Parts: sequence; structure tokens; C-alpha cells
Amino acid sequence: MIEPRYKGALLASISASIGGTTVVLTRYLMPDSDPFSLPGVRYGIGALVLLIILYSLKKSKPLELIDWRPIIVLSFVFYVAFPWSFAAGLEYTTAARGAIVFTAQPVITLIVGSLMGKEKITLYKVLAIAIAVTGISITLSDDMNELAPNALLGDFLMFLAAFCNSLYVLNAGKMIEKYGSLTFTAWPMFIGSSMMLILAIFFGQPFSGSLSFDTTQWMILLILAIPGAALMVSLFMSSINMSTPTGITMTVGFNPLTAIILGAIILSEPVSSKILFGFFCVLVAVILANYEK
Repeated sequence: MIEPRYKGALLASISASIGGTTVVLTRYLMPDSDPFSLPGVRYGIGALVLLIILYSLKKSKPLELIDWRPIIVLSFVFYVAFPWSFAAGLEYTTAARGAIVFTAQPVITLIVGSLMGKEKITLYKVLAIAIAVTGISITLSDDMNELAPNALLGDFLMFLAAFCNSLYVLNAGKMIEKYGSLTFTAWPMFIGSSMMLILAIFFGQPFSGSLSFDTTQWMILLILAIPGAALMVSLFMSSINMSTPTGITMTVGFNPLTAIILGAIILSEPVSSKILFGFFCVLVAVILANYEK
């Protein structure tokens, strides 16, 4: 029988691996879109799919009025601030630099969580973070010297994305426990994507080019929306209460590594020993971060 914390780590790892795929697909679409319109439509479609499933299964639980304020705040953090900063960051920095910055998420989670009294710092968690960061850095070291215009701005935006994700993980647990992971995935995703689409009208170009995709691009957007949003976030939400916040966010290391693997498959680039070493480091880090004596 798999212990809950390891089951949670497994679900989060699968979610992060899907996330690595979305990085590649998002970068593919971003030159023809903007960081408001693309995430808004992506998560909007994902939310509609989840709401259809939710009501088909008759598992929807009404959101209580007292919870609307924190739900709106969390929806903004995870479905507006996070996807915007992530998409915008990838416009300014390279995938390698952005991926390295994004792996700071477990460090942020551990520090902020300890300040909030929601996370306990242990030797295993600190060691896990060190191993994961080392593995990712070595894996991406070949690209570390590649410069991009406004790279520092992109790095800052990726750090902001990691910070938003950490805040959500640290504060969403009670709501997920109260309403269930499916309900608290579908409704916040719908609320957040609605906010993003409203912002897109003022700050993006949803009606004048940002969504003028061809058939192939729309197919890619559907992949981003259904497995890349609905499934990915559902798995992530299901994992949150199964382990510690640091243990869950540690799996973010699979995100850039999966992106590299996918790039190797699509572009026929060789999978180097550095990539295999990075996967090994992340696996060890996930186990250590979820280890309890």
C-alpha cells in the first residue's frame, strides 16, 4: 500500500511532467499571442471541461458565501498572476534560465511556509532542495551562458510565478479538504480564467490577432487546455493534502526536465548524461522531501 505522502508526490510529479509539456507548447504559441489572452482561453476551456465532469458526476458542492473572498484571492494568485508571469517570463528569458529560476519554488515554499507556521524545516527537506537545484543546474548548464534580451526581467517574472505557486500550495489545503479537489479545481479555474479574459480585453489583443490561430495551433491550444490545464491542475490539487507543501513543490523539478526530454524527441536532440543525472537528482529529492522518520 502506497503511503499518502508518496502517492501525493507521485500525482504531483505526473502533474509537473505534464507541465513540462505545456512549457514547450506555450513557447510555440506565444509569438502569435499574448500573456493574457492565451492563458485566459486555455484555463477557460479547461474549467468548462471540469465543470461538465463535475456536474455529470453530481459531485458539485456549493461554495459558501464566507469562503468567496479567499477563493477569489486564490483564484487570482493561481490562475491570473501565476500564468501571466510564467507566460510573460518566457517571452524575455530562455527556457533554460527560466526553468532554473522556477525550480526555486520549493525553497520559497519552505521559507514562506516556515514563516507562516505551516511548514517545518528539516534536514531532509534542506538536503532535498540542494540535491534538486544541483541536478537541474547541471542538466541545464549547457544553456546557462545563452543570453536573451531583457533576461533579468524574464528571470524576475519566472521567480514571481514560482512565488505565486508556493502561496497557493500553502493556502489552498483547507479549501480542498472542505470542497474536494475536483470542485476546488473547477470553480477557481473558471473564476481565474474569467478574470484573465477581462484583463485580456484591456491589456491584450484577443479580438485583433492574439487568438488568430490556424488549425494546428488550435489543436495545440486544446492540448494545453484539457490535459495541460484540466488534468494537470486536477492531479496537482489532489496531491496537496497528501504531503507537505515542500514535498509537493519539490516535484516542480520534473517540469523543466520533461520539457528537455520532449524537445529531444520532437527536435531529435540527444538525451545527454546530464539530463539522466538531473532526473536521478529530482527523484532522490522528491523521496527525501517526503521522508519521515
